[in-house]
Amino acid sequence: MMKNLCILLSLLFLANACVNHSHSEDEHEHDHESVMIPYTGYNDDVEVFIDAQPLGKDGVSTLLVHLTSLKDFKPISTDQVIVKLVVGSQGVKQTQDKANSVGIYQFDLKPVESGHGYLLVELEYEGRNQQIKIDNVKVYPDVHDAIHEAEEEVPHVAGAISFTKEKSWKVDFATANPVFKEFGTVIKTTASVDVSPIDGVVVSAKTSGFVNFSNGIISVGKELKKGERVFLVKGDGISDNNAEVMLKKAKAELELSKAEFDRDKLLAEKQIVSNKEMLETQARYQKAQSEYNNLIKTITEEGEIIMAPVSGYVNEVFVNNGEFVQAGSPVFSMVENQRLMITSMVSQRYLKELQGISDAYIEVGDQFLTLAELNGEILSVGKSISQSNHLLPVIFEVDLHNELLSGGFTNVYIKTKGEESLIIPETALTEEQSVFFVYVQITPELFEKRQVKVGASDGRYRAITEGLKDEERVVTKGAVLVKLAAVSNSIDPHAGHVH
Repeated sequence: MMKNLCILLSLLFLANACVNHSHSEDEHEHDHESVMIPYTGYNDDVEVFIDAQPLGKDGVSTLLVHLTSLKDFKPISTDQVIVKLVVGSQGVKQTQDKANSVGIYQFDLKPVESGHGYLLVELEYEGRNQQIKIDNVKVYPDVHDAIHEAEEEVPHVAGAISFTKEKSWKVDFATANPVFKEFGTVIKTTASVDVSPIDGVVVSAKTSGFVNFSNGIISVGKELKKGERVFLVKGDGISDNNAEVMLKKAKAELELSKAEFDRDKLLAEKQIVSNKEMLETQARYQKAQSEYNNLIKTITEEGEIIMAPVSGYVNEVFVNNGEFVQAGSPVFSMVENQRLMITSMVSQRYLKELQGISDAYIEVGDQFLTLAELNGEILSVGKSISQSNHLLPVIFEVDLHNELLSGGFTNVYIKTKGEESLIIPETALTEEQSVFFVYVQITPELFEKRQVKVGASDGRYRAITEGLKDEERVVTKGAVLVKLAAVSNSIDPHAGHVH
């Protein structure tokens, strides 16, 4: 009886041991699937983010390769992607012609050598062969070592925020490194916008009469082509300087001067009048002919037709429909080319800094554009104080822009020369109760919220004085979306990413 009991207990123990061993193998398999090591690489055009199962010699590991364009941070679709894993002199290579989903390609690599190596990703994009190399890739001696030790390679950051590539591809998103750049005093000022004097054209009536908007309403900003009909000035009931009277006078002067010239020409041949007298008569005739020809181009039986003298935009209208105008009165003005004057008024305490202006950002709609982006230049920096407001004028000239209206105002950030500073775009910052934060990239799908101290701003960029290094990549577009993701999507930094 006792012997049978011992045999039964031995069998139960062995069965239990087998069950435990089987469970342990399942756990290893589960760990291998859940632990994913992130690898990231860049060139000028492409970001490569790889979620990889731990790499072990002679074991098969799955790599999910995410391809992102650095032009717009959208997924890249290409006909062929090649991944090479090189350790020492040994390497494995796999080609994938089809994506698992847009921008994501799956590879199953079986390393043949252990040690430290690199991954090389190749693809065709932007019309050329792209190669992105990722260094410090470790291949373990076997799969079991990879499973147990690979967790040390997974980034461990408390409170890390998950924002997957699939999410970032669907929104306006971007990341970039901070840069060291000369960043001096930034002077914010309000500036007036006016037509550049060399590009303004004022059109006046040649005759007296009543204005008729014969070609529809003429308003500021309307585009006109050279020779396009704008107004009609009708001189009905006007005795002097109306179109009909002027045309009759011009015709009479032309006929009279021609008759005198023809007569003097014959007399000069007979030496009855001198050549000087004949030339004077000829000049009078040519002048009368020119004036008459100019008049008949714009004066008809209806009245004087006022046309656009150049191609451009209406800058100002001085008359109303039906209004009486005298000959010589301005009726409208145009902007011929595409140039505007931006006049900012600056406190005299910045006189010294203004001697070293490096650039200016001008508010155009909802963005700030540099002088270069507006094809602009600095026209002058005032050397004397305006008596009306005791400020120094700083004047820029830029190309016409449909969101910079003549007669209006805009904000200008004048940048002066200074010291090297670490700067990031203003869009990279979020603010909470006057405290500023950025979202630092741990991996392209994992971000750390970090407080920073800020310096001067030019409306487009902000100097960072503490809390950030130039080798750290930050979210520059979509920071608010990452902030919102933190509320509902705080994750365990040990967790892998599953597609």
